[in-house]
Amino acid sequence: MKKTTLDLMSLRKIANYISEFEPSAITFLIQESGDLFNIITTNNECQKEFGHFHQDIQLAERYLPKDIWLALKPMLMQPYHDEMSINIDSNRKISILVGNEESDSYFLCSVHKRYRDSSFATLLEQNLDSILTINQEGIILNSNQAAKAKFGYKDSNITGKSIYEFVSVFSKDGIQKLIDDTVSSKKTTELADCGIKTIEGKTVVIFAKSIPIIKQQNEINILLILRDITPYNDKNLSVSYLSYHDQLTGAWNFKSLNKHFPEVIEEAKRKKQKVSILSIDLDRFKQFNETYGSSIGDIILSEAAIRISMITNDCKYLYRLNGDNFVFVVQNSTKELVQSIATQIIDMLKEPLLIGDLELSISASIGIACFPNDGSSIDELLRKSNQALSYVKERGRSGYRFYQNEMEDKFRNTALIEAHLRRAIEKNELMVYYQPQIDLETEKITSFEALLRWQNPKFGFVSPGTFIPIAEDSGLIIEIGDWVLEQACKQLREWKKLGIVNVRIAVNISPKQFREDKLSSKIFQYLKEYEVKPEMLELEITESSMTDAEDTMIILKQLKSMGLIISIDDFGTGYSSLSYIKRYPIDIIKIDQSFIRDMDIDEKDRAIAKTIIHLAHSLGLDVIAEGVEKEEHVGFLKDYHCKKAQGFLFSKPLPIYELMKSIPMN
Repeated sequence: MKKTTLDLMSLRKIANYISEFEPSAITFLIQESGDLFNIITTNNECQKEFGHFHQDIQLAERYLPKDIWLALKPMLMQPYHDEMSINIDSNRKISILVGNEESDSYFLCSVHKRYRDSSFATLLEQNLDSILTINQEGIILNSNQAAKAKFGYKDSNITGKSIYEFVSVFSKDGIQKLIDDTVSSKKTTELADCGIKTIEGKTVVIFAKSIPIIKQQNEINILLILRDITPYNDKNLSVSYLSYHDQLTGAWNFKSLNKHFPEVIEEAKRKKQKVSILSIDLDRFKQFNETYGSSIGDIILSEAAIRISMITNDCKYLYRLNGDNFVFVVQNSTKELVQSIATQIIDMLKEPLLIGDLELSISASIGIACFPNDGSSIDELLRKSNQALSYVKERGRSGYRFYQNEMEDKFRNTALIEAHLRRAIEKNELMVYYQPQIDLETEKITSFEALLRWQNPKFGFVSPGTFIPIAEDSGLIIEIGDWVLEQACKQLREWKKLGIVNVRIAVNISPKQFREDKLSSKIFQYLKEYEVKPEMLELEITESSMTDAEDTMIILKQLKSMGLIISIDDFGTGYSSLSYIKRYPIDIIKIDQSFIRDMDIDEKDRAIAKTIIHLAHSLGLDVIAEGVEKEEHVGFLKDYHCKKAQGFLFSKPLPIYELMKSIPMN
């Protein structure tokens, strides 16, 4: 290597000299640091071209455009002389001056542009429309300042990349045809509307004009002029993209569905074909949104649209109606074809989704309604496909179901039940029943579980399995849950007046109620109003309420700080993470009755129950077994030192007036 006489100060002076006498030169200074090359100085022209220089992007590889870095890197890696140069392309070259100070090496790099017709360059740069130069494969060669300003990208984000990376997935076919037509005809071509993604992920609607630039040997580049038409409604354009497309995903929107569907139905009638509507919902999307934030939620929705759009064609269309609700329309459909499409959508969405360090797994539920069997209007078919969708969600999600007539009756009854349930509290139709919990060592009653019951004049006795899910879905569960908590505190006060002071009441807390902001303050008010000691009230939390670890810990700490007893209900049937049992402030584990019911004849149930009891003891927790119906159950539970049990063997749930008659309380 030839010894250089330049040092860092000399290189800086030369950089200033270049900037003064060749203002268009892009100049930057690189320091070699081990295996890394860091940019330490840039001139104004460099920052104007490549974007503002920040300390957090000082790596040359991160800051410089890809085409410049790929040309420059080999020069920096090889043994060097004082001066080096390399052509980037036919219009630009890089000159390099090398300097040394002790163990550090420095590289003064200048990008020089060859002479071009200044009037043409001025036209490009001063044009208010965004202008890109691309080759036949859609690779972006350069862009004017208007393009960078409109879409938010800088050269390092855009030069050398494919135009298709920035085009909405639903506009890629249009751009592809525009390029192909321009190349084949060698004439100016236009595209009425197209969606281009900004750096923030929003879709800008543009009118595109492509102008062929014919070079030597018939090689063609394309001048792509992009005019933003988002705010306008130009009669000369085919449609207003923004009016008929979802801005986040680029898919057709509800307005488009209403516009397209009558035409689809008319064609189906004329050709005597069937049309299917698939209502698609992303399972637990709200949970993803609440846990990771709306930006991650937007990425999930966009990725779902991209995956589903892979099976769209001239007779299959995708629409996004709202939130995570998509609709897929299939013309000339058969049952076999629709089943295949539904399965394909579910499988495609199950593929892991990588977002930074996150690896998410999403699934979908699909309800299907068909023309002409299920209706002829979009409103009727959507209503019925949504009924089928709800049917799928009630039965475990991640599947599909065709609409059936009995679903109509079910949903009509559901709506009627909900209407009556809304008035149940004010009409005194709700009651609290109490089921005793027996201390297996002393064989005395030390606590009760409060269980909600509903007696309605029209429906008679309504099973909790019927009305509790309706209360959950409608949001009524919070009001009803508050009512049960207050009734339990009232009952504890009544027992205290009777001298019954060592009995606790356990109240079930629904997932929605558990996550309500005011839960702690409401319980505090009830305890204060009815003069109840906190340790006399037990809150039963289901595992499904505890999906967000951070929020769960905050809520449980609030409740425990009040002195309340916390138990985990139906243990083993939910998310079953052993880590939360160790971390969370829990007092009691309740073994679900599904492990107790057949324990006397099923060895696996006995093994599970035994394991849960040992686990609880090792963590210093009490155990309650639910669903005890046989003496054999009691014997097994006593042998393994289970603290308490409840079930029909001891007593069924009873209203308070029967309870006080039949069960000794002291």
